[in-house]
Amino acid sequence: MNPLVGTALLLGLAGSAHCVGMCGPIALAVPSPGNGWRARLASTLLLNAGRLATYALIGVAAGAFGHGLRLAGLQQAASIAAGGVLLLSVALPGALERWYPTGRATLAVGRLKSALARNLRRTAPEALLITGLLNGLLPCGLVYAAAIGATAMGSWWEAAAYMLLFGLGTWPLLVGLRMGSGLVGPGFRLGLRRAAPVLVGAVALLLVLRGLDLGIPYLSPAAPPVGAAAAECH
Repeated sequence: MNPLVGTALLLGLAGSAHCVGMCGPIALAVPSPGNGWRARLASTLLLNAGRLATYALIGVAAGAFGHGLRLAGLQQAASIAAGGVLLLSVALPGALERWYPTGRATLAVGRLKSALARNLRRTAPEALLITGLLNGLLPCGLVYAAAIGATAMGSWWEAAAYMLLFGLGTWPLLVGLRMGSGLVGPGFRLGLRRAAPVLVGAVALLLVLRGLDLGIPYLSPAAPPVGAAAAECH
């Protein structure tokens, strides 16, 4: 397995303070199906499980694209590009948020938001799962960055694992936020915001280093010949 898959957890944790601002209002808007903490926990887990499922599907798509790049001998370049995008997000905070779907994509996003709004007040288990699935599809610069990183993994299942770990990294803050604000106090969130650029920068540098083909085992291994990569498919 690509050793950089585990860095997705760091990326998710580093970006989770951002997630509180973007996805937190949605999480808090969904009513709990019961008054007890168990009902609230069950609904919270269903919401986040739906979001994870969407991220995994995004990972499968990103991995398939990355595998094509690998067969074309471009995986190392993809890894450098992924690291470069993450470094850009550190140097220019909010840069990825400036990209927003236009044209038909804007219409699709509008319909997605409408479907999400209609579903928000429903508390049946399947409705909570669907709310999470739709939440995972909303435009988000952090998810874009993770998906770009996933393309550098080289296979669909590694890319899916990357996106799953990324999603799990966002759980502590989002689950804690919905379960009770005392679990994610302002001090913890402030500390995470300050640490986020360092963590994201470290992940970015690892991706760039892996793409430089320096022949360092695990960290920056030599790229296999294109013919050898193609042979793996048969």
